[in-house]
Amino acid sequence: MGVRYLDRPGGRLAHEVRGDGPLVVCAPGLGDLRGTFTDLVDRLVARGHRVAWLDLRGHGESSTGWDSHHETDVAEDLLALVAHLGGPAVLVGNSYSAGAAVIAAARAPEAVSGLVLTGPFVRDQPVTALDRLANALFAVPWLGRALWCAYWPNLFGDKPADLAERKRALAANLAEPGRFAAVLDMLRGDHAVAEAALTAVRCPAVVVMGERDPDFPDPAAEARFAADALGGTAVMVAGAGHYPHAERPDTVAAAVAGLRGSLDRSSCRE
Repeated sequence: MGVRYLDRPGGRLAHEVRGDGPLVVCAPGLGDLRGTFTDLVDRLVARGHRVAWLDLRGHGESSTGWDSHHETDVAEDLLALVAHLGGPAVLVGNSYSAGAAVIAAARAPEAVSGLVLTGPFVRDQPVTALDRLANALFAVPWLGRALWCAYWPNLFGDKPADLAERKRALAANLAEPGRFAAVLDMLRGDHAVAEAALTAVRCPAVVVMGERDPDFPDPAAEARFAADALGGTAVMVAGAGHYPHAERPDTVAAAVAGLRGSLDRSSCRE
């Protein structure tokens, strides 16, 4: 049916919906587009799910000019989309959106039936001198945009066949007025609210982490931390980087299916 728009205070969110069955909502990381979920959506629809996938505020075809782009804002956007489509939903959140999904699940347990988090940022990571330099360079909009587009392909382990096409689409989108400002606003935030919300989540959760994820000093340790805090399980994906949903969509689809199976047996843990 093509792109749809959900009006929110301060703007509107672009999203697509396909399939029939239990609802799954997929949210990308900062500086990425909803197209990152194309292959996963195909597999989830084939497994009998109704799937919605969206552009974050300021990204893709969603509007620009939002007052704020913090994790709590994205969490409220996810809950608004679930309510609009008729939840509850399993939330599939990547990177920045994983933290937002955790917040959403803690704030509205009746709306979130499960979590699948890929490459999740759910707590702040140690900041190195190189990180501080990169942040300073990213703050220069034209330079930051060029650096992000150059760095982004390195976040993949095994590169998707259409990576060059995806990179061109991302670069073109971030060159539009207001787009990279949204990325910078997200980068200025922290993950304190998400970390505090971890132990308040009561629905089943699966953490899917690429063994070659360059965003974490020890991806396996980070996956164990998040899974343990959520009372869930961790799945390590050999060869994958920061985007296992795009690099290994079958693995992530299986994680969603396994979560749905556990929901059929018990909706949420006591």
